[in-house]
Amino acid sequence: MYMGIFEVMQKIIAFIVSLLCFLVCNTNLGYAQNDVSYVTLGSHTDDVESVAVSGNGDFVATGSWDNTVQVFKGDSTFPYFQTLTGHRAAVSALGFSGNGDILVTGGNDFKLMVWSKTDADKYTLKKEFNNVHSAGINSIVVGPSGNMVYSAGDDGRIVIHNQRSNSKWVINNKIPTNCIALKGRSYVLCADESAVVKLYDINGNKLKEYKGHKDVVNSVACNGRYVVTGSSDKTAIVWDAFSGKQKSVLVGHKWKINSVTISTDGKYVITGSSDGMTKIWNLETGELVDSYAEQNGKVRQVTMSKDMRYVFSAFQVDSIENQPTYGLSVWKTGMKFEFSNTDIAKQLKRMEKQRKLSGSHNAGVSRSGGFGTANQSKPEPVKPELKGEIITDTDEIQITIEDE
Repeated sequence: MYMGIFEVMQKIIAFIVSLLCFLVCNTNLGYAQNDVSYVTLGSHTDDVESVAVSGNGDFVATGSWDNTVQVFKGDSTFPYFQTLTGHRAAVSALGFSGNGDILVTGGNDFKLMVWSKTDADKYTLKKEFNNVHSAGINSIVVGPSGNMVYSAGDDGRIVIHNQRSNSKWVINNKIPTNCIALKGRSYVLCADESAVVKLYDINGNKLKEYKGHKDVVNSVACNGRYVVTGSSDKTAIVWDAFSGKQKSVLVGHKWKINSVTISTDGKYVITGSSDGMTKIWNLETGELVDSYAEQNGKVRQVTMSKDMRYVFSAFQVDSIENQPTYGLSVWKTGMKFEFSNTDIAKQLKRMEKQRKLSGSHNAGVSRSGGFGTANQSKPEPVKPELKGEIITDTDEIQITIEDE
């Protein structure tokens, strides 16, 4: 009898040891790899290429090679909301305004489409641009109010759209541009078909280069203090935005990194790769925090909800049981971010300061786009003349970068 109990205890101990070994072997730096998404969204009939989340977290949108955009509500179940049609090729870039009232979509049909949410709580086409880019659009950034729109594509053009004045300003990067990110309101970071990331001002002057990758840079993100880049060399690099020096190199992906983003609190980097992995890294230390695996898939683009509770991975799977699968995986992070009253007060104070500065700078600007004479003892400061190509839809109005 005692012998039988002893054998049972041995089996229990062996099971516990084997379980612990399994957990250790499948853990990276103390964090378990997650192979099951919280939910998979979308009923696209082709690869999902792009994903965006509105600034207020109310909406999530996906763009696909089936030429459509699908929109979902941003609550915990992410219910289907609407399908947008109008593109004639893959929808490769998306961007929301801060409150989600404006959604801008760009595609391989060279078209840029601006959608506005109506009182009926549905998106309708507000404006369509067909002559902005001469090749596929790869990246879109929308200002918080929805007035300023930045787009970039395979034609090497970075186009700044001022929807209020109906004018556009072009920075010619000359080679195909994969991704852009903003540094403040007046600087644009550009990742293109090279291993070097460029920093331009709005006049098209190249101010800085970030050199360190060994292959094409596919994605770039910036939170003001740091720049993060993801490359086909399988690494992501965190840079000091001001000095251009490398802070850390994130190593762990087995294939090219297609997308990078930075969390709302600025403490984490999220990367998505063709190896099917979405990873979260500690921005300060460069350590891996968590990993999410698409089975037999490639992650095309990643983003994070503003409250940091979810990570979204737009993926394509070549075949599961001979059936292609496409969609958007939603992963629970176990994190939570909320703006404190102090954070909100600081943000409002900063915006008010920017508005006052913008107002004083524009005091001498006439309605025709030229500079008039202010009725003051001292002359008003004049903005430097923009030197580059001006494109307008209706009027010869030179672009003004307005406070968002």
